[in-house]
Amino acid sequence: MLAYTHGTWLLLLLLLVAGACARPETAHTPDPAALGEESSPHAHAHPQARHHHHAHPHAPLEENEQGTAIPVPILTADHVGIGETTTASSLAETQSISDPGSVTDTTSTSTSHSTSTTSTTSPAPLPPAAPEQPEYLKHCFYAEEQLCGHTFDGRAETSEGQGSTVAQSEAQNRGGQCQCREHPARPNSWYCCNISQLTMISSCSNISKWTNLHVRNMTVEDMDLSNPIFRSLQSLAVTDGNITRLVNAFPRLSALKCLNISNNNISEIHSRAVKDVPHLEFFGMSNNNLSLVPHRNQNKNITLDISGNMRMLCTPLNEIIYTESINFLNPKHSYCQYNATHTWFQSTDKVSVEQLENRKRCVTNCPIIPNYGSCNCTLENIMIIQDNQSKPQCHVDCSNLGLVELPQRLPDNTFMLNITNNKITSLGDYFHTNPTYHNINRLLADNNQISSIYEFEGTKFIETFQRIYMRNNSLSRIPEYFLNNALMDSGLGRRIYLAGNKLQCDCNSAKTLQNWLKERSSDIPDYMEIRCRNIPQRVIELQEAKLCQSPPDWTDYIYYLIAAEVLLLLALITKVSYDYWVFKTAGYLPWPASKMPKLPCDWLCES
Repeated sequence: MLAYTHGTWLLLLLLLVAGACARPETAHTPDPAALGEESSPHAHAHPQARHHHHAHPHAPLEENEQGTAIPVPILTADHVGIGETTTASSLAETQSISDPGSVTDTTSTSTSHSTSTTSTTSPAPLPPAAPEQPEYLKHCFYAEEQLCGHTFDGRAETSEGQGSTVAQSEAQNRGGQCQCREHPARPNSWYCCNISQLTMISSCSNISKWTNLHVRNMTVEDMDLSNPIFRSLQSLAVTDGNITRLVNAFPRLSALKCLNISNNNISEIHSRAVKDVPHLEFFGMSNNNLSLVPHRNQNKNITLDISGNMRMLCTPLNEIIYTESINFLNPKHSYCQYNATHTWFQSTDKVSVEQLENRKRCVTNCPIIPNYGSCNCTLENIMIIQDNQSKPQCHVDCSNLGLVELPQRLPDNTFMLNITNNKITSLGDYFHTNPTYHNINRLLADNNQISSIYEFEGTKFIETFQRIYMRNNSLSRIPEYFLNNALMDSGLGRRIYLAGNKLQCDCNSAKTLQNWLKERSSDIPDYMEIRCRNIPQRVIELQEAKLCQSPPDWTDYIYYLIAAEVLLLLALITKVSYDYWVFKTAGYLPWPASKMPKLPCDWLCES
């Protein structure tokens, strides 16, 4: 009876175990904490089974039957020590007891599911590459304008995972309320909007950690640059506001690299505002009412934008251009007002920065000729036409250097070239092939040994020149045919000076050149002083009768011969007529007809 009872209980126990193994999905998942406190018996039975799988720290969550979220185990290849177990390993061991083949089936099913997931997931497309910024804007920060449309509540926006970020302090009063927020995409970059006093910025927390700051719509009378809120910044932009003055200066050895104060109606900046900012690379001060540019650190090349400042003065700006290395943005449309004491301006209008930079280039690119010396270059004046300014007039003076040929290269926009008192014998092909000679308007070449000006034919110079000075050279001919075309447009006021040249004079000079010079007397004012080298006379004094005589020959006496023949013929006719009359009246022939021998025809007449 006792054995029968024990057998019955054993059978019931086996049935319960078999039912549990037949429905594993209804089995309650063991508590991971409880499993971690006790070691698996199979771990002790099989010491080689020490490589278990840890749950991934970012594994997805699923809910159990009670609604509690538990991590879904993800297989990894981490090693665990003896006695350590996980929920995944415990479940695998439990299933291996009831059904040895279940582990293999589960593994294959999981592998198949992972492969299917991988095959259906496509990689996210890469965002389009942002346009590359200029080098001088690499360290500049500008917040989007639409960010200022959001409501400011005095708290910093923090994204998920940034719980360690210290929230900004609550505003102590209405005037000191923080009006700044951190940029959602740039760390340590802040933007402030609608600022009426600096306490709206200084009341924010963690100011010392700010790297970049953009302030929009600041309305203050004076902005103090020495305020500690600017101490740690590398980029500061204060734009689209209404500020009268920038007072004081940034602290010494400031880390500021980019400064933009555009569109604020600023009329005055402290002269040493950025003097001690050694790393400044970009200074934008466009669209204000400034007349002067503050002093800068001269050991650094700076990109400067002064466009839109209609009160900017040219004299101090020109000094900056000459003494410092500054790259101006949009120099063609950045204007300044000239100082009336300067003679190189001939207008009351504005001058572009491009013109001032050209003036500097005129001096720095002045020719230096080896073994002869240096030329002297000046910008004598600038002709102003608003919005369409003419080219600068760079004057190059290479006189009295003993040159034997023209300089190889001239500054751009050379307007006048002076090569007087040298030993130049030929103009060469410079006016044809050298582009730095194409803008020359006046050529001063007196007192040289130039023998011809035929090199001007077909050049841009002969079409646009205003003055040519060729006095006291060695010209032998004057090419009237192409000079005549060049001088036809008298409205340009062109003049050619040729006095002191000694031409090779001939009959053509007396017939043609003399008349041409008289017709062009207004274009060649000194035509009276052009002389002949083979005749001690001026060209204008030549006499055609003397120069156009040919040497005597026998053809000069042909008329006399013809006249003699005519007279002899008349005498013969008269003699024959007289002899006939005597013969008829007196019956005899006068001398010499009576003395002439008879002819054969006479016998015929007598018979």
